[in-house]
Amino acid sequence: MKSVLIMADIEGGIGICEKEQCKPGTPAWKAARHAITADVRAAARGARRAGARSVWVRDMHGPGYNILPGGLPPGVRCVRGQYLKPIRLIGRLPQVDGAVFIGWHAAPDQEESFSPHIFHKKIRWVRINGRPVTEVELFAAVLGEHGVPVCFVSAEDCVLERVQKTLPWIQPFPVPKRPLKESEAEGLRRLLEDRVAETLARGARPGRLLFGRHRLEALVDGRTIAWSADRATETYERLADLAFFDGYPQALRPLLLGAYVHGSRLGLRLM
Repeated sequence: MKSVLIMADIEGGIGICEKEQCKPGTPAWKAARHAITADVRAAARGARRAGARSVWVRDMHGPGYNILPGGLPPGVRCVRGQYLKPIRLIGRLPQVDGAVFIGWHAAPDQEESFSPHIFHKKIRWVRINGRPVTEVELFAAVLGEHGVPVCFVSAEDCVLERVQKTLPWIQPFPVPKRPLKESEAEGLRRLLEDRVAETLARGARPGRLLFGRHRLEALVDGRTIAWSADRATETYERLADLAFFDGYPQALRPLLLGAYVHGSRLGLRLM
């Protein structure tokens, strides 16, 4: 692959296993930023080793200001912040050949896992055509509709077990959710770099996740919601709107998103 997108969350990062590490503005989060940046750096190095000339990074956790761009290899482009358009939260997708997902987390119905959620705690579970999903499948289906296959996912074991039922072609990379010695964490990152390089160097084009005509069911704020849609992007954006903007007029959404992003960067808990 000549161009690669790395989409990163934080809860599934190596060495991240406490809730405070995921809350923007806390001392623990400030340290965790270096940890997830190190994971992304390892993935970017692996992509470069596999021949990728262009590497993009999309910071997807909370307000989108977790990764430290200065800690990434030269020439790697990091897009931060959250956006309403053209794709909710993601913004504009770069033209890439494939995607690597780093540091993702479990769904809210996987209660024994670390920090299980989909977008917001008000969403308690999501099913597509009767099958429970995580955020990974939702984002992968959006990318699939835009021609981008997901080929690698690093996450907790229970996430990978679920994701592989809908994306059987991915290279899974399990991340333990417990405190790690620095030497153990660095060893895992070296392995992560190797696995990304090997996956991207294979040359075989992985499949794209396409929902097609599908039915969504979700439990949101104690009420069951269901709809049918033809496109994953429509379902994904409707879920994101339920999480962040439910009950607010369309005209207020840019202001609410701006308050969420800037308030979270200052450590305020707005949502």
